[in-house]
Amino acid sequence: MDFRTKPTSREELRKIARIIRKVFKCKNKYYFDVVMAFESMHKIFPSVTTEIVPDDEEGMERVPATTIPDMKGFYHIKVKESVYEGAYFRKIGGYRTHILHEMCHTILFILGFTPYLDRSFKNSELPGYESIEWQAKALAGEMLVPYEETRDKTAEQIKSLCKVSLDCAAKRVSLDKKDDK
Repeated sequence: MDFRTKPTSREELRKIARIIRKVFKCKNKYYFDVVMAFESMHKIFPSVTTEIVPDDEEGMERVPATTIPDMKGFYHIKVKESVYEGAYFRKIGGYRTHILHEMCHTILFILGFTPYLDRSFKNSELPGYESIEWQAKALAGEMLVPYEETRDKTAEQIKSLCKVSLDCAAKRVSLDKKDDK
């Protein structure tokens, strides 16, 4: 399920990603420490709370993490314990991505990319630039694999430098091919 929000572009999301990396004091130009950012989210964004929950918590059966907004501008991010531990101890790229994706929803909501009351039940029904799911996914990708720093690198190099999956790195390389056309 997806919701429509105000439109944006990948280029705009790249700008936001650069700013957010600075806000979280990311010192490594490639690797973004998602766990550190998750743990400091409430300090940087006081309207956000975070929680690590048991894997069998009700409502979390089918999701690795979720963001729960309220009507007063506060956000609560829940992450399954196994996902957090996989990101923290084993630096699993997919788990880092799940956590960051939810953080990106919250950041985008705070920046005004809030859902309109226009819902889609299939991600393909909304153009990406108006989809809250695409925007969170693209912003997370831009934060995990900084565009300018990884330009002209191979998927293997990106995987190693940014600590992401080969699929994620290959997706980043494909953006270079699109931009070169």
